[in-house]
Amino acid sequence: MAPRAGIGIITYNRREVVAETIACVHEYTRHAPVEFVVADDGSTDGTAEMCRKWNIRCVTGSNRGVAWNKNRALYMLSEVLDCDVIILLEDDTQPTAVAWETEWITAAARWGHINFAAPWMDEFFLSGSGTASDPIFAAAVTAQCAAFSREALIKAGYFNSRFKGYGDEHIEHTRRLIRHGFGGTVSIVHGTRHNVFYLLRGGLTVRKTPSYFDQDQVERNRALAGELSADQGRRDPWRDAAEYSQFNDEIRTALTCTPHSRVTIL
Repeated sequence: MAPRAGIGIITYNRREVVAETIACVHEYTRHAPVEFVVADDGSTDGTAEMCRKWNIRCVTGSNRGVAWNKNRALYMLSEVLDCDVIILLEDDTQPTAVAWETEWITAAARWGHINFAAPWMDEFFLSGSGTASDPIFAAAVTAQCAAFSREALIKAGYFNSRFKGYGDEHIEHTRRLIRHGFGGTVSIVHGTRHNVFYLLRGGLTVRKTPSYFDQDQVERNRALAGELSADQGRRDPWRDAAEYSQFNDEIRTALTCTPHSRVTIL
């Protein structure tokens, strides 16, 4: 039986861009069954309303930053919709090849976690061709697309909600997954012990879009990632009772607003 797959798009105030990405996912996806979720981080441009109009399940709430927003999609697809494999796309990352998701599903099932081999990262590539059976081994990682097995999320958990805004939340999470045996290894690179990340080329293109980069925010998150570098504990999407209540309210609201949402297989 084919694994049950989920595709999540992460977005904030880019309605036109995410609309294009949704269209690309619908055009090029062939795997079945596939559940589909948009995680909207409190956009004020009508993104959530657009999704509901199109009968696309949208998990949204107040603006909480990238880590919280990724957890919205991961939790919905893994815990609520029972997906075996989850692919997360940032809103400016668009499929360009028919059945693009096949390699991502295969790689996530085999390695537990896989990331995007972005062309601008080739200076960090160490070996490998970038396929599911022969991933690129790299000394750096980027977050435009990533896939996760349910087993990896069960054992290593979700993004740490202490990260606010943008920056390093994905690095910390992937390092934690590696420590649990998913998506990479630890090796000697140029004489230094280093995380080595597994990357997939994956039939995607990244659009140029305005950035929400904030230097102060990035520096705070980088310091937090360093503080958490030895943490191997599993993380829930929330840290305390207040966050638990807010997070689960968002999930319940999404289920009420759009109870049925799947990619249409063409």
